[in-house]
Amino acid sequence: MKLLIISGSTGNPSHTNAALKYLESYLLLKNHEVVFYNLAEEKLPFANAKYHHSPLEFPDAIVQDFVYHAQSCNAFVIGTPNYHNSFSGLLKNALDILNIKHFYLKPVGLVTHSGGIRSTEPLGQLRLVIRGLQGIAIPTQIATCNSDYINKETGFALENNLIIERAIDFCDQLIEMTAKLK
Repeated sequence: MKLLIISGSTGNPSHTNAALKYLESYLLLKNHEVVFYNLAEEKLPFANAKYHHSPLEFPDAIVQDFVYHAQSCNAFVIGTPNYHNSFSGLLKNALDILNIKHFYLKPVGLVTHSGGIRSTEPLGQLRLVIRGLQGIAIPTQIATCNSDYINKETGFALENNLIIERAIDFCDQLIEMTAKLK
C-alpha cells in the first residue's frame, strides 16, 4: 500500500516533522511504500482555480509531482503545527491544489503539534476539510507538545512513551482502514 505523508511545517528543526518521521519509519517497517512530502522544501506555487478540476495540467513540475503522489496513494497522513488554533497556510494551499478525486474514500491520519500545551484545534478543522474532500479521517489522531520530544543534535525526536504508543495505534488503524476500503 502507498501512503503520502504531507508536512505543513516550515520549522527547521520541526516537532511536526519529527512526529511524521516517526510514523514514516513505522510504516516502512511494516513494508508499505511511503512518500514524505515536506511543503517547506517542495515549494508549491499558490493554488490556481483554473486547474481545480484538472490539477495535473498545472504548468509546474512540483505541482504535477505532488498531484501524482496524491492521486496514486491509498491513504494520507497530514501533519501541521498549530498556527493560531488552526493549520498552516502552507498546508491549506497544498490542499487547495488537490480536489475530491484525490481524497475520495481514502483514509487520512491527522497530526498536529502545539508549543507549550497540547491542542487538537487544528485537527478539528482539518477533519472538516477532509470531510469536504470526501476523505475519511481516521478516529485516532495525534496531538503533541514540546515536552513530548527530546532535542538532539540532529533535531527533535519523540520521547513520550504514551505518544509513541498512540503513534503505533494510529499507524495500525490507518493500515487496517486502508485495507478494508480497498
